[in-house]
Amino acid sequence: MSVQLKDDLNFRLRSKKAPKNKDGTDGWFLGVYDDGLISNGGNKTDKTVWVLKSVESSFNIISKDGNYCLGIDDGLNMITNADPNGNGLFIFDWQPNGRVCIQSVFHASKKNRTGKFGPHLGVDPQGGLIGNAGTGEWGQWDIIPVSEGGTTTTTVSHSSPDTVSVKPSAPPTPSPPTNKQTIVPSAHPSIKLLTDFAKHRELWGEQFYVEQKFTKTVDAKLKFMVRLPNLNVKKWSVLACAPPSPLQTQMIKKASLTIFDNTGNNEISKGQLMQAGSHYVLRAMAKGIPKQHKIYAHYDIEADLYSISLKKIVPGQFMPIVQPLNPQERAYHLQTTNFINYSQPQFQQWIRDNQLHPMLLTDGSVESVLCYAYRVFLFIKLHFEYVLAKDVLSGRKATDTISSKKTDCGGFSILYSSILRMHGIPTRILIGRWALSGTAEKQKVHVVGEFYVDGCGWVPFDPACAITADKTEPFTKFFAQNSGEFITMHIETGIHGIDNGVESKLQTIEFLQSICYWVDGEGNFNNQESESLWTVTPQQK
Repeated sequence: MSVQLKDDLNFRLRSKKAPKNKDGTDGWFLGVYDDGLISNGGNKTDKTVWVLKSVESSFNIISKDGNYCLGIDDGLNMITNADPNGNGLFIFDWQPNGRVCIQSVFHASKKNRTGKFGPHLGVDPQGGLIGNAGTGEWGQWDIIPVSEGGTTTTTVSHSSPDTVSVKPSAPPTPSPPTNKQTIVPSAHPSIKLLTDFAKHRELWGEQFYVEQKFTKTVDAKLKFMVRLPNLNVKKWSVLACAPPSPLQTQMIKKASLTIFDNTGNNEISKGQLMQAGSHYVLRAMAKGIPKQHKIYAHYDIEADLYSISLKKIVPGQFMPIVQPLNPQERAYHLQTTNFINYSQPQFQQWIRDNQLHPMLLTDGSVESVLCYAYRVFLFIKLHFEYVLAKDVLSGRKATDTISSKKTDCGGFSILYSSILRMHGIPTRILIGRWALSGTAEKQKVHVVGEFYVDGCGWVPFDPACAITADKTEPFTKFFAQNSGEFITMHIETGIHGIDNGVESKLQTIEFLQSICYWVDGEGNFNNQESESLWTVTPQQK
């Protein structure tokens, strides 16, 4: 039979050890004898009976007489004088064989004896009690319910979602417990938020709709100059993205690419729209002018911008039907790519090690898409470091980022998309620039994304800004919100099949937020110079 983990459940914990116990009966049971915790207690005494007490999404394990609270101390030893609001908090993780692993919430960031996060209650092969067990056989227990009279009813096996409790990802080491009762007592709210499933439901457990609000119309211009003093150019090819439209965050009114001569005043070529794989680009071609080694290019965008946020649906409120993704769209936004490489074994193992699958909760329900996506968002904020693009040395593949533990905005959007796509949630990466003027040093390039929720639509996310700019609980400033200050230049990395008009081989560009160029001519590229400046001007009403 199965058991529901709930308040006041009376039960015994039987370890793998099978010899005769202290009382001469079969099986070794965890118990307290003469104020001491032992692994070989019997099954005919209240000394091995424990009572479950729920604390939000975790549990205390209290002796039947109420005098002892199981826990794990700072040295990862099993103790009986634990703080019920601190190192006496546990979660139960059912194993495929029907046994359960009992993990410390307070010490979840510490590694157990197997080198993985999460110390568990266990018994070593010699029968010693340990608080740093892994999830192998010595960290597994049979839960045996006990009736009111103290007799054993049956051995429990896991057979129903109703028996499943949650297992949180590993947060950093929390600070000492406070008097406030939380899942993980800590001074840093993101730690407790990571495993506060009740809070996740409070925030994202309802039905939502996407609210779109007009923010402004802007004229954006990227001015680009390139000088090749040692090259006699016969042909110039200049390329920029044709920004996608319509999106829920933008409506492109105009987009153009123009080449000017070395003075920057005389137009010599206008860009044409071309398809490159699943993307569209603007390409301008121009003949080289003798003794002129420099050109200017202007990339102009006029766009209406919109903010996006999620709003709870009020009972009785009429909402428009959200057009579902067709099978081709869904497949496209779930695919693996060179960067989104979630099919790699090391990535899938990392997901398992950090419990980043959707959870079965104690009431038998499964985490909603929004709750799960929020938990993954918090996990990335908590465990990773933001660095500038120039400092991304290992690459931006999802497998690169989980190894280095740091990346830039593009790497974080790729990592987040990889986790969600692996679990069947479509995503799209939006590559572009802030709708704010930049400088020669700060070009305002940025990468964000959206994930798709059936019945709701595309939901924004920006993990990089969450790490650098959101310091306030519950850290939703950049989750399920887009401020309407961003211009998307292309969706998804990898613009393939680019015909640059100079080389016979089709080209691929992974991120195209700037103007790129190719030339045909004689000479070399020594002493070349280039400059670019991004300016954004709101239109006056």
